[in-house]
Amino acid sequence: MAKQFFIGIDVGSSGVRVEVYDVEGNLISAGKASITKQDVVEWIKAIENATPSVVKNCVDCEKHVSIDSTSGTFVAIDKYGNVLYGPVMYYEKRSDVFEEIKNVDAVNELAKHGVSVDASSPFVKILYIKKHFGKLYEGIYKFVPAATWLLYKLCYDEGEQWEDIKTDYTNALKFGLDILSTPPKWFELLFNSIGIELEKLPDLASSGEFICKAKSRMAQNIGLYNAFVYQGMTDGNAAALAGGALGKGDVNIYTGSTTVPKISVDKIVMHPAIYYHIHPLDGYLAGSATGFTGAYLSWFAEKVFGFSVEEAFRYIEVVEAGTEYVFFPYGDRGPFYDPKLAPAFINVAMYDQPRDIVVGRILRSIVLGITMLENMYLNLFQNLFNVRISEVNLTGGAAKSKLWNRIRASVYGRRVIVHGDLIGVGTIIPVLYRSKIYTNIGEIKQRFLKPVEFIDPDKELTKIYEKFKEKFEEMWMRLREVYKI
Repeated sequence: MAKQFFIGIDVGSSGVRVEVYDVEGNLISAGKASITKQDVVEWIKAIENATPSVVKNCVDCEKHVSIDSTSGTFVAIDKYGNVLYGPVMYYEKRSDVFEEIKNVDAVNELAKHGVSVDASSPFVKILYIKKHFGKLYEGIYKFVPAATWLLYKLCYDEGEQWEDIKTDYTNALKFGLDILSTPPKWFELLFNSIGIELEKLPDLASSGEFICKAKSRMAQNIGLYNAFVYQGMTDGNAAALAGGALGKGDVNIYTGSTTVPKISVDKIVMHPAIYYHIHPLDGYLAGSATGFTGAYLSWFAEKVFGFSVEEAFRYIEVVEAGTEYVFFPYGDRGPFYDPKLAPAFINVAMYDQPRDIVVGRILRSIVLGITMLENMYLNLFQNLFNVRISEVNLTGGAAKSKLWNRIRASVYGRRVIVHGDLIGVGTIIPVLYRSKIYTNIGEIKQRFLKPVEFIDPDKELTKIYEKFKEKFEEMWMRLREVYKI
């Protein structure tokens, strides 16, 4: 039997990472490349540069590939896959259009179906294109998520007509997916109400569903000619799977510029702080995207104190636990979705102490406040879904600090499992499962997910931080009144 390669391509907003695994779950090779500007040609160039040479060199290998990309990013294409408009990035907003439609019944109904709606929602930006570029809009064949476009670029060569275009449920969510239906489908009431033709959207599929055998020049350039191509997912879902959120009750917290807590569940329980994805394997992923948590720490370190985040932890380490100020993160996104709720410090007192201690106290307070936010979600998950969470999986750049992870475990009162920064493995897990290469999710987890560290709570720290936990949420909610002034 030919050697099998499973290739996960993670296309982020600043770079591409390509990971190559064998069927036993061993990482064969990995490569990365930067994205210097948001342009589809740049995306393809970065994928070519990031793909390890082993992919091209192994001419007799059976190759399986899937792609994840940023949630909500899309392009508008003609029938040959040529980009007519975009890319439109997930962070772009059309507030004027959103103001026009935010009170439409169908828009509010979609939010009740567990899909958050705001000025950055893709359907808002599609409506903007229709309103301002009417002739262009008429000529658009499909609006497709970034990952979907890249996958079909492997299937079709230049000049070939694209047919049977599908996108996966996770990428479809923000565009207006009705996840309460079985199977999930487009929320037709929304599109009929705001005037977007459903035929301009792709059909729907599960992550890991087979698409084609790669035949394009792009595929040939990176050694993927004749590779099996499968539906992908959003980068957030890939990170959650790569971080262990595979079966019911599994929790992953992605820690980076934002904090993204997710839990794998088998039911939907509506709550204003939670939105849902169709789980790429089975059931749902419940979670939230919070405000700029890690970005606030790096902003304070770099802009206020003039050093890197890595150096910041040298200041944090010398501060005595329990002497932190109380820091509340942004509340503009989860859990409050209050655009006026900016960060705040309270209990700030002046002491005649060395500057290093004062600086460290401020920075450690931010770390503790972010950890309290994470713990709020763990408690919410546990109560909402009636599950017992005994361990928490961590991924992302902010999970690299041993000190922070010890604080996390102690505040959570739960074991912390730290995973690396390999996101592509999450993208290929549904491929392994839906292709029946593996039929047991537990076996996939054992073979393909290799945690780098396990941290148990420190009893002394747990006791010290108990007083911070008791009133954190209550005080944070009261802060909303302050920002109304």
